[in-house]
Amino acid sequence: MTDGLDILIRDLQRLNARGRVGALDEENAQKLAHQEFGTEHAPARPALSATTDRAEGDVNRAIDRRVKDVIEGKRSATGETILAEVGGMLAEQVREAIDNNTPPALAPSTLAARRSRGNDSARTLVDTGAMRESITTETKPGWREWPRK
Repeated sequence: MTDGLDILIRDLQRLNARGRVGALDEENAQKLAHQEFGTEHAPARPALSATTDRAEGDVNRAIDRRVKDVIEGKRSATGETILAEVGGMLAEQVREAIDNNTPPALAPSTLAARRSRGNDSARTLVDTGAMRESITTETKPGWREWPRK
């Protein structure tokens, strides 16, 4: 016979998961890293780290609320589901930060290079839009380290 404690233990075991948010493909992850930390020729324009730092409290509270609902029996969810929901919200905030024209302004040489390709935009983190569109979330069950490629 299954009692409330057995159900709670089962539900808590299902919460064991990990997640990540960012540019998860190699090409766009490299672009994002260059923007986050800068390069020899371009200043840092951190969008991912600034957003995650700013949103940390909200992310933790959102996870806590969802886990509490599972514990109280108000909701049935896995850790992957919870992290996908909260990670999706964080990914949207990162995309919004990329859209917000992170300073400093582009160099005249960068603007000229863009114009030569038919792009008249002066937005700092959006040239083709590929990096912005690559921001996503991924979840996996368990607590093991994320596999390295």
